[in-house]
Amino acid sequence: MASQFLGEVRIAWKLEKAAIRGQMQYRTNFLSMIVVGLVWQGTGFAFLAVVMRTVPSIDGWRLEEIALLYGLRLLAHSLWILPLGHLWTLDRVVREAEFDRYLLRPLSPFVQFLTSRFQLTALGDLLAAALVLGYALSAVDISAAPVTLLYLLSAVLGGALIEASILTALATTVFRALNTSSLRLLTETIFSLIGSYPLVIFSKWMQGLFVVVPISFVAYFPAAIVLGKEDGFIVPLWVAHLSLPVGVALALFAARMWKREMRHYQSAGN
Repeated sequence: MASQFLGEVRIAWKLEKAAIRGQMQYRTNFLSMIVVGLVWQGTGFAFLAVVMRTVPSIDGWRLEEIALLYGLRLLAHSLWILPLGHLWTLDRVVREAEFDRYLLRPLSPFVQFLTSRFQLTALGDLLAAALVLGYALSAVDISAAPVTLLYLLSAVLGGALIEASILTALATTVFRALNTSSLRLLTETIFSLIGSYPLVIFSKWMQGLFVVVPISFVAYFPAAIVLGKEDGFIVPLWVAHLSLPVGVALALFAARMWKREMRHYQSAGN
């Protein structure tokens, strides 16, 4: 079982490298897509910075502290969008029966879809995240202890798994509905807009909703914990530390959803 899994991982990595090489053949497009991602994400933070020139803080959060939160969310977003940003093509692949070819090969259909394309704009997102985090980490006073850095790394990974799993689970409904792009666009927009701000600005019941969804675990809880702003939490502190376990649990749920919903796939003409 272990050797089979490692074999699939090696094949998946070879396919991913082939997808990257295919995208990099067109250098001008490669560079322009990175710039698009950088400008798109950078504009969002620039707007926030302009707004905060007129106010010293948002419910006790200064610009550099919000920058830490913003950067963590953007880093988590870019890490999942790199391999899975082409989820938006799944609707077309299913409707036009291109999914058939994934079923004919001796490799997981999800792995084949995962490695079929590399999302170039995500490199711009990643660069923007690095710039925002670089600014935030140089301006805020947080512990540089290994345990703090390890927690932030695990939280970013958990945030990436949370967002990726929810979007993947929603995408699997295409095997029945044939069109899920609007729902996924709405969900991604909610994560992007709401998840980039300290959720303490919302009412208690809204904060509870963001725990259940769970947007709070992507960046708000991790940023607040390392900044010492836990007083505004509506959950116990140990729950707020569970970004990675929540992400893993959602990933397992999304994998189960994929296997279950894929059984409803019907090829063209059926």
